Amino acid sequence: MQLGFVFGYNVDREKAKDKEVYIVKEKAIAEKLLDMDIEHIYLGNLSTVEADIELPLKGENGTVFSWQSDDERRLSNTGKVYRPPFTGGNRQVNLTLTATNGNVTKTKVYTANILEMEYPFTLVDAHDITVYTAPDTELYLPGTVIAVNNLGEDVMMPVKWQACDTVDTGAEGEFTVKGCLQNDITVTAKVVVTEDENLLNPLAPKEKQVETYSIKNVRLTEGSGFYAQQQRVLKHFIHVDCDSYLYNFRVAAGIDTKGAQPMTGWDAPESNIKGHTTGHFLSGLALCYASTGNAEIKKKLDYMVEQLGACQDAMSKQPEKFKEGFLSAYDESQFDLLEIYTIYPKIWAPYYTLHKIMAGLRDCWKYGENQQALDILKKIGLWVYNRLIRLPKEQRAKMWAMYIAGEFGGINEVLADLYLITKDERYLTASRFFDNDKLYMPMQMNIDALGNLHANQHIPQIIGALRQYEATGEKHRYDIANNFWNFVTADHIYSIGGVGETEMFRPKKQIARYISDKTAESCATYNMLKLTGGLYQYNGGVKYMHYYENAVTNHILSCGDTSGATGLTTYFMPSNPGAHKHFDATENSCCHGTGYENHFKYGEYIYAKDTGSVIVNLFIPNRLDNGEDTIEVATDATENSFNVTVKVDKLSAKTLKVRKPLWADSAEITVDKKAVKAAEADGYYIFDVVNGEVSLKFSCKPYLKPCVDDENTASVCWGPFVLAAISESREFITVSEDDIEKLVHTGNCQFEMGTLTFKPLNKIDKESYHLYLKIQ
Repeated sequence: MQLGFVFGYNVDREKAKDKEVYIVKEKAIAEKLLDMDIEHIYLGNLSTVEADIELPLKGENGTVFSWQSDDERRLSNTGKVYRPPFTGGNRQVNLTLTATNGNVTKTKVYTANILEMEYPFTLVDAHDITVYTAPDTELYLPGTVIAVNNLGEDVMMPVKWQACDTVDTGAEGEFTVKGCLQNDITVTAKVVVTEDENLLNPLAPKEKQVETYSIKNVRLTEGSGFYAQQQRVLKHFIHVDCDSYLYNFRVAAGIDTKGAQPMTGWDAPESNIKGHTTGHFLSGLALCYASTGNAEIKKKLDYMVEQLGACQDAMSKQPEKFKEGFLSAYDESQFDLLEIYTIYPKIWAPYYTLHKIMAGLRDCWKYGENQQALDILKKIGLWVYNRLIRLPKEQRAKMWAMYIAGEFGGINEVLADLYLITKDERYLTASRFFDNDKLYMPMQMNIDALGNLHANQHIPQIIGALRQYEATGEKHRYDIANNFWNFVTADHIYSIGGVGETEMFRPKKQIARYISDKTAESCATYNMLKLTGGLYQYNGGVKYMHYYENAVTNHILSCGDTSGATGLTTYFMPSNPGAHKHFDATENSCCHGTGYENHFKYGEYIYAKDTGSVIVNLFIPNRLDNGEDTIEVATDATENSFNVTVKVDKLSAKTLKVRKPLWADSAEITVDKKAVKAAEADGYYIFDVVNGEVSLKFSCKPYLKPCVDDENTASVCWGPFVLAAISESREFITVSEDDIEKLVHTGNCQFEMGTLTFKPLNKIDKESYHLYLKIQ
């Protein structure tokens, strides 16, 4: 009896044990499935929420989701969005996910930034326009014109023109067409019918004043923040799995994914913008290889191109799904939906994603020495041409004017590049298909109507206009680019050179009003630097390099994660009191993508060359060696000076020019240790040095960069650096101008003002900081 009892007990115990093991295993499986389902949730861009959010209720692996908002006045538990009124301010709402799979439950908090409503206004006037057209051609009038509101601001508004079907354009002459805007505001289009090509399409080809050096010939030297950031991203690239970046392309093409894990965030399989990071990754690899010569990076680059070629080939064998030449991480349905004006977030900028892929392939050819990349790119370019040539201009204009859905990045630039490479007119025609009246018209008329336009939707289009100018010599395209740059740098930039708040340009001269945690989108500055460099090549003006230095030193260098080889980049650079940098490891945003490229572009404009001189523009420690010119630049900062040494081993020009920075109070200059008074012209010091060492000791003292609309709201600066005060306070810090003069450099680019500690923004990691102070 006793033995039986013990035996039975042992059996029961073993059964219990087995059950325990089973429960543990079941729980582990459920937890893994739950984690996978949470990881694949994609809610769109929560940084700038304007439309309702689609909240999933169930994951692919059976996980049940429920949602709880902490402010149902702005965001309901079902995802309904109620935007604050204008001047009500953006609102951050925490949305808590409760996820349950079997006996496992987890929560995760998402933060949605609900944008305030656009500012209301009343139209009071409109700018009349003049349109030139050739005889016997169909008259085209733009769908938007420049209106003036009751705040005195220029804004782009839709216009309805009177019927002009009976207008005779068969003979030269002039006539007018009336248009109507809201509030019964009228506008007049003067139509000039002429055969004069100087009026129809004036040409003003312009020779580039300077040429730049290839980043293949410039190597950053150890010891600077620029070099350290470049090395972090290089290490990140070496360790990432290329097959993950190919996952969505292979799925779309119907070929083996090679066991790779899909990407997350914007590149998750559920996302409508998937594939964009892969394009940036291609560009990043190409730029990395060019600027470091790393052989392992070259292998990754070649593998990516080869495999994307395989995806394009597989798609070409499925004509029922894909037209010839198409390549993307999804099928053509988003392009179809755009043509019937489907809004974001139902679709998400299909030509934008295509541009990133095309730009990546161009860069792999240009910097990565891969011919197949160009072959793939040419096929995509012809796909774009064949798709858009069948659409009327009015339809295309309406598409490109759509918020986010119609965003196309700088695809017009890449297509113009294809024309410059191949001389195939179809690529130039396709590039022109992306002309955007809503942006181009006010720029051509030299009117700043940028307020409330999406900044990074439009900056790349301007870069494209400048490249089209290079291809055609059409004067208006240069004017568009030049006027845009002048507007932005005069009236729309923060102290660090960044632009936009919650991704949007605000009306001109409104910076202090829009100091927040959503300022200065990183990829907008990435594109402003591209535009700046392009204009600099045509003009050679020192003002372009003043802006370039500020933006690359104080924004681009500041936006990279310094904690390790993560490859992460800030989306926005917060400017509010008590701000801190934020890095998201899973979002894969647009700024994460451009962050893959930023730190390998530092060598682009350090040097330039004009007809008689080699020019040193940027004080980034490096060595140039292209066979003809061998120069090394080194820097260091002391208590009251920022010092630059330019060592010239070989120079192909007669003179050396070194930019005279705006931030320098004065300069002590020596050549081969002997004091000299350097000649100056057009913002540059000029030296008759073909071999030797030039040292420039720039004396520095603290100075202010006030907001363009409020001189009492300012950033504190020293030398090339915008400084930030280390403080967790959520209220503005107030100081006097006398306090600013007492700022002391205590070494290693750290500064003190009484009890306040300041650092360059590019040396701040996790600390809370104040980028702007109140000056009394």
